[in-house]
Amino acid sequence: MKCPTCDGDCVQPAEKVLDEIYGMYMACRTCPTDPVFNKGSPFREKFDKETGRCMKCGKRHLDYVIGHVLTLLKDIRFYPVDASLREVGTPLIAFGFHVPYPPRLGSKSLVLIMDSVTKDIADKIIAGVPEIRGVIKRSGSQTQSVGILDTGSTPHLYDLLSGCDMRCDVISASFGELCIYRNQSRIHIEFNNTKIGKIEELYLKGELDNTSVIDGFCGPGTLGLLSAIGGAGKVILNDAWLPAVENTILNIKINSGILGINLDFQKQDHIKNLVGDEPVLMAKASGRAELLVYHGDIRKLGRVAKDGDICLIDTFPSVNPAEYLSVCRDIAKKVVII
Repeated sequence: MKCPTCDGDCVQPAEKVLDEIYGMYMACRTCPTDPVFNKGSPFREKFDKETGRCMKCGKRHLDYVIGHVLTLLKDIRFYPVDASLREVGTPLIAFGFHVPYPPRLGSKSLVLIMDSVTKDIADKIIAGVPEIRGVIKRSGSQTQSVGILDTGSTPHLYDLLSGCDMRCDVISASFGELCIYRNQSRIHIEFNNTKIGKIEELYLKGELDNTSVIDGFCGPGTLGLLSAIGGAGKVILNDAWLPAVENTILNIKINSGILGINLDFQKQDHIKNLVGDEPVLMAKASGRAELLVYHGDIRKLGRVAKDGDICLIDTFPSVNPAEYLSVCRDIAKKVVII
């Protein structure tokens, strides 16, 4: 499948990713030993694209890659000579999981979120540092979530300046694994095992078996799709943020083999509004479970979704989920706050 952002090979089938993920960032026997840098102190080293590269596997330790970016920024006098590695930005590996060792990176395997960068500089980073897949400029503080807090709020977006921002996080539960892709400039960073634990609790109690689950704030589809592989017979995934819905549909396609489903319908008409109002059916899939994907305000979801067994409420940390309890109780017998 071609990446919907860059038309490249950023998007891989879930089965392929899961087969390769646990060795993807591992050092080979001939890789140089781990460098020891103080990331908060002035960085005086000068790196180029070959510094720290393994002659056999061609990968580099994360610190060498960030050091190369910093050298480039200093050479063009965009960063001062006493800048540290930590000042470069937030590095996110393209296929994310809890890596138990410092990652060794191959080509186009890192998305870099920076607080201070221009389009021209981002282009230079992409052209000069082989391991960087995309450069994103952060807006606001790191604690401010990307997307929308509510249908009445102004969307908060980061700016993809160069390359591609498509990433994948491997989601592991006791009953299965999924690959969740997201456009990182439009979807918030998230890797929360507590949320996965809530779905595992439902699974272990048998509460997912052949039930109808409503994931009212689905984001890229993580909890709803996890409920499907946990035994739910029907899952309704809804989000008011269009980029989240688009990522959800992509994740249904990518994980279709694991989910045991086929995509029956996908809305092809152009949707003008990033923030949904009346629920619009965007996609439908069937097989081991029935999946329905809506773009709309959860307050109006009851017009198309009723009599659910479980409704999941997963809002941003800064949003009080209690304000949605009554809405969710109208469409499901049980409400679970994630």
